[in-house]
Amino acid sequence: MFKNILMIFPLLGILFVPKSFEKDLLLDQNLTSIAELDDPGLALLQKHCYTCHNPKTASHDELIAPPLFGIKNHYQKTFTSQEEIKTAMVGFILNPNEEKALLKGPVKRFGVMPKPQVSEEEIRLIVDYLVKNEVERPAWYDQHHSNGNH
Repeated sequence: MFKNILMIFPLLGILFVPKSFEKDLLLDQNLTSIAELDDPGLALLQKHCYTCHNPKTASHDELIAPPLFGIKNHYQKTFTSQEEIKTAMVGFILNPNEEKALLKGPVKRFGVMPKPQVSEEEIRLIVDYLVKNEVERPAWYDQHHSNGNH
């Protein structure tokens, strides 16, 4: 019986690790940043957007939608402030249509994205995260764009 009790103590330690320790452990392993750990926009982005806009797509030919890196890049070139970018992105995502589409080439290739099945609040969290943080650049992106493709 004493042996069984001793086996329980290490398990309790695993179950009751303070959140701050978990974050320190993740940071020590360079897995992510504290901001990303606590950012609901990133979690929503990965859950709802990476299905189509996944930066890990092996090549440009395997895309089913443009990469978020490219989308953000186009919005940054078109609008001068983060607020303008957020307003334009949220407006398009809430009601995607060809007239409001900033990226005409991807719309021609993939069609207009379907209206996402998420709330406006969630869309705003996703867009806020996209605008304020680095977006992963697909491995093939630079080579594709150096060939004059947009």
